[in-house]
Amino acid sequence: MNSEIKNRFLHFSNFLPQVGHFLIEKHEDANLKINEKASFDLVTEADLGSEKMVIDEIQKFFPRDGFLSEEFGAYDGTSGFRWIIDPVDGTTNYAHGLPLYGVSVGLEDESIKNSVLGLVLFPELRTFYHASLGGGAFRDGKPIHVSTKKSMKDSLFVTGFPYDRNNSMESLLQYFKSILKKSRGIRRTGAATIDLCWVADGKFDGYYEIGLKPWDMAAAGLIVLEAGGRVTSMDGNDFNPYLPSILATNGFLHESLLNEFENTIL
Repeated sequence: MNSEIKNRFLHFSNFLPQVGHFLIEKHEDANLKINEKASFDLVTEADLGSEKMVIDEIQKFFPRDGFLSEEFGAYDGTSGFRWIIDPVDGTTNYAHGLPLYGVSVGLEDESIKNSVLGLVLFPELRTFYHASLGGGAFRDGKPIHVSTKKSMKDSLFVTGFPYDRNNSMESLLQYFKSILKKSRGIRRTGAATIDLCWVADGKFDGYYEIGLKPWDMAAAGLIVLEAGGRVTSMDGNDFNPYLPSILATNGFLHESLLNEFENTIL
């Protein structure tokens, strides 16, 4: 980790607990304001407040850095670094009082259009994941690794559904049915960052989803890769957070899942 990236990592690993504390306080507020951006797509005042905290911190301490954030949008910097921010991943969970949500901050080197640093905090799970390019992946400071399962029948998978799922319902059900028949089971947490971090941590053996955005994948996708996993799109293209789908596995199961998707595309 070079000095520029290390400085940013140290700063935000110390800062994110403040954001987590804010989110927990808002989560306990019975009068939390919740709005609907589109069908099934929610935004709360906590999303907006969390995002403002992160952006203000970037602009105060790293003013030349750009950023891309779920609610605010994009800002072009001049440093060559861009932060990709999800202020609350799992907003629907959050709005319904579930603790399965996180704040995700990825740092992109714009010269390679890929993440070099990923930090994900799950405030109510009291868990912090991070990774740097070439530096490994960690949970609460301890190294983590993907699972070693090699057979689908022994494996547990996880998936999510896009907000516009009514437009792709048949494909979603076909993918689900195909994998469920051959595996130990499929789960759904409702937060892509949890799904990815738990693949990295060996809890899940594979994760797939369509319709994601860069802020869903930028930090946690790198964490999977640095934990020894493999990440591509669902049609096998090399990972970058701007692809419209993701497949993350322990590596051993990757080709099997790619074959399932190829055979079930309608």
